[in-house]
Amino acid sequence: MKVAVLMGGRSSEREISLRTGQGVAQALRNLGHDVTSVDGADGSVLTPGSEEATAPKRDSVLKLPLSAMLTCVQSPAVQAADVVFIALHGTYGEDGVIQAALELAGKTYTGSGVLASALAMDKAMTKRVLEREAIPTPHWVLLESGVPGSTIDTSLLGGYPLVVKPNAEGSTVGLSIVKHPSELNPALEIAGRHDHQILIEQYVDGRELTVAVVGEEAYPVVEIAPKSGFYDYEAKYTKGKTDYTCPAKIPTELGRHVRELAVECCAVLGCRGAARVDFRLSEDDEPMVLEVNTVPGMTPTSLVPMAALAKGLSYDQLVGRILDLARADAKAAKAAAH
Repeated sequence: MKVAVLMGGRSSEREISLRTGQGVAQALRNLGHDVTSVDGADGSVLTPGSEEATAPKRDSVLKLPLSAMLTCVQSPAVQAADVVFIALHGTYGEDGVIQAALELAGKTYTGSGVLASALAMDKAMTKRVLEREAIPTPHWVLLESGVPGSTIDTSLLGGYPLVVKPNAEGSTVGLSIVKHPSELNPALEIAGRHDHQILIEQYVDGRELTVAVVGEEAYPVVEIAPKSGFYDYEAKYTKGKTDYTCPAKIPTELGRHVRELAVECCAVLGCRGAARVDFRLSEDDEPMVLEVNTVPGMTPTSLVPMAALAKGLSYDQLVGRILDLARADAKAAKAAAH
């Protein structure tokens, strides 16, 4: 089968996307597919096996007009592909934009559709849906960038500490844990560099868990324990900075409940393919949903492959499963249209 893997792109997660895409492309080649690696930023074909090392850096990519992203959808590799495997993280790759372009091009692609991608990328919209469905999530408020922190009634969020983050970013980019009122405005300024909307959220003291949902199946729960106490960008992507336990050491019934919540989150948002749901587990063992990732990291050491391995699936088998789901979803959609 001909597969085009879209990776890189323009977002702040470009480097991680290239790493994800390189792993996915190699797995697909191992499975016998005809694979072309395509940079989502401009449609250029990347060197097989060394995509991460040979791709342009983000600074040079940002000099290109945004319209250059349309070139990737119109490129010969994508047009010839039976399936487009989306390995783009963050803005323009995970938020429904590239999905819409692929829809217009009539291409089958992996993962969630336009609406689910847009909803999940927008953390405030995700929370509104979760609250409507009575799925527990930390209390929150949404601010426009530039609004001072003095306008916030922090008592509605349970007081300090607070979590401040861009409303539509991933990989904890621009995120701060605010422990004192004096730290609030600087945290808002940092988050405001990445988005015009800023989410301020109740901090839930407890354990950090995540659940991969592939199709409609929840994989074993992963517990995340950053050695610094804060699962920031460095803790996520620097080897040895975080300890992971999979399956998480939690009571069986609690694990079942967390997995069921993860599946429910994906269902109410309309997610397809592979997604990852992040939780904080309070000191009272109440799981609180933080966010849903519709294009989770797929480097060989990422959390979704880790959960798959605990279930008995190799990395290559997981990638093959995601590809099969995309084909099945496209077939079902085509049948429903007729």
